[in-house]
Amino acid sequence: MALARGLVLLPNNRAKRSVSDAFVRASEGGLLLPRLVAIGDPEIDEAVGAALDPADDPAPVAPAISPLARRMILSRLVSEERARRGDTIDAAEAVRLAGELARTLDQLLVEEIDPARLRALDLGPELSDHWQRSLDLFGIVLDRWPDELRRLGRIDLARRRSLLLDRLARRWRADPPAGFVCAAGVTTSAPAVARLLRCVSELPQGLVVLPGLATDMDEAEWHALGPHDPDPVTGARPRSIETHPEFHLKLLLDRMGINRTEVALWREGGGHDAGAVRGRAVDNALAPAAFTGKWTSLPAEARRLSGVRAAELATPAEEAQAIALALREALETPERTAALVTPDRALARRVAALCGRWRIAIDDSAGRPLSILPPGTLMAALAQAAAQRFAPVPLLALVKHPLVRFGDARLAWLSGARAFDRALRGPRPARGRRTTGARRRSARRDRCSSRRRRRRPPSARGRCARPARPGSCRHRAGLRRAGTRRSTTAAGRSACPPARNRCGPPGPPRWNAGPGLLRRSYTLGLRPGPGLGRPRSARPPPPGDGEAWEVRRIRGRSGISGVDKRYRDGGV
Repeated sequence: MALARGLVLLPNNRAKRSVSDAFVRASEGGLLLPRLVAIGDPEIDEAVGAALDPADDPAPVAPAISPLARRMILSRLVSEERARRGDTIDAAEAVRLAGELARTLDQLLVEEIDPARLRALDLGPELSDHWQRSLDLFGIVLDRWPDELRRLGRIDLARRRSLLLDRLARRWRADPPAGFVCAAGVTTSAPAVARLLRCVSELPQGLVVLPGLATDMDEAEWHALGPHDPDPVTGARPRSIETHPEFHLKLLLDRMGINRTEVALWREGGGHDAGAVRGRAVDNALAPAAFTGKWTSLPAEARRLSGVRAAELATPAEEAQAIALALREALETPERTAALVTPDRALARRVAALCGRWRIAIDDSAGRPLSILPPGTLMAALAQAAAQRFAPVPLLALVKHPLVRFGDARLAWLSGARAFDRALRGPRPARGRRTTGARRRSARRDRCSSRRRRRRPPSARGRCARPARPGSCRHRAGLRRAGTRRSTTAAGRSACPPARNRCGPPGPPRWNAGPGLLRRSYTLGLRPGPGLGRPRSARPPPPGDGEAWEVRRIRGRSGISGVDKRYRDGGV
């Protein structure tokens, strides 16, 4: 039961799931897990349990305002402020500016910086005008936002989290918990988090595990990361190297009041860390810019990257395929595991899709956004269709969605959706117009398709076949293959008289000649050669009967350029 009475502080909910799975794998059976708490949980007071029970608290912490409500209120304040100055903006721009203001306010509250201090900043003359305009907009947060919070009886979420962490630290100092407390994987350097971790490290059964702390890093390089003290003469503070992977850990240790030499190496590691040789090479490669000149003078063992391979690929698709093949190779090797670490979410989804073809289930610890899942795409399609008054394109996208059906007959629904798609093709109808005409056109196309399927077999093409009716589907199909809409005979008139039909207006004939030069003579205009006389019929004779013909491709309405070819028995 000692394990069940413990408490583990983790950075987020993803870490909670990973630790839970690790306990289950190690136990190989059922067990009582310790309480797992995400330190960034907005309801951390409920997650911790009785340690922050507000029942006996004389001054409970006020509830936090929801992020959506805060953004909507800030957008209203931004619109009112811009309208007061005569610079009106639309709702979308107001919401965007409200999001930027909320993000800036959260950063200030997490670092416990009073927003009013922004007005006391002394900037250079080249930035004073721009800064003043930005500060006037941020004055909404400085002046009007606190009044809105007092009116609602709420506080900001970041402020509430800091108050709860400070209250938990005071409670544990006064009354240490009976079980163990372990803070693992927390790298946030917020002041409230640093104070809580300092309290955990001082508990009788407290333990703080810092991931990836560079204990072998040179002391000069460690201090070069910052933050630095201001210059005693000029008062200027050197800029910190905030992009270095060890900066936030150093800032966390500084705010905890702990020196790096006081941190002991945890011998109970999982054994998944890289070797010492590779670790030294990575540390030297990630040294601050002022210390990278030593790379050429380092010994070979200090810059050796054994087992590291580099691949240069042309496209993201090739990159995903190479990674997927490497993962499959590792999985097919006994007693080997593999993991992909990337900040590119599109690349991670590509790799997961490629591995899925081989029936390899990828556990994406970052999860998948709702917008790419079937329920999210259904809601997006429904919203888009409603916004466009159920126009044909968004309506068809909604009807064909995998989650849209009528009953269990999915195939019947898809057949109806395809028929509906054919009915809606063509010019976009006006709003509110019925699709009766579209249905009639669809039925007419279906009749033409059935006639097209009743074409003569290939064995009958060599004999004199009945010419296609002008304007029929068979006739129009031949014209589409020819690329022209016009053909004349030697007599200068259509080979077949015009006929009334329900498929379209009358048009030029379709020739059904025997095998030979003029097999597809409907693509050409025919006339007799000089001195050959007029043909006895509109159908050209088969080759080899002694009568020469001149075949000329004419320029039709479709714009085909004229190409003359004269074929005779004795040459041209």
